[in-house]
Parts: sequence; C-alpha cells; structure tokens
Amino acid sequence: MKRFLRYSLEHGRRIRAMLMLDGAIKQQPVTVLAFDEDTATLLIGQRKKPVDVPLGDILSCDYARGDTGED
Repeated sequence: MKRFLRYSLEHGRRIRAMLMLDGAIKQQPVTVLAFDEDTATLLIGQRKKPVDVPLGDILSCDYARGDTGED
C-alpha cells in the first residue's frame, strides 16, 4: 500500500483507494499530498480541501483507471 501512496506523492498522480470514511467503506480516486507512519493527507474525489486519514483507514490502493505506473 505504501508503494502506491509514494507513487502518487512523487508523481502527483491519482490512485484508486478503498477507504473507511464516515463509518462506511468507499472507493475513491485520491491524490496523496503527504504521508508518514500514521496518517496520509489526501485530496479525495473532487473535494477542494485536503483530508487527513489514518493509514489504518486506507484498506487498499491500486493504480487509477488507465494508469499502469510506468512513466
């Protein structure tokens, strides 16, 4: 999972993430602005404000549709 978070952070690209948000599991496109050992700061979907999400609430990550991770 951290590999995908690092990819989004370093390349400024969206990834697809399964998240626990507001007590529900949601699949959202996210862009990682920062992350450390405990939290990640994400732009989720079309929201304008970044959200801090505990890493434990990020259930899985994958490349966004059409992205293969190759530069």
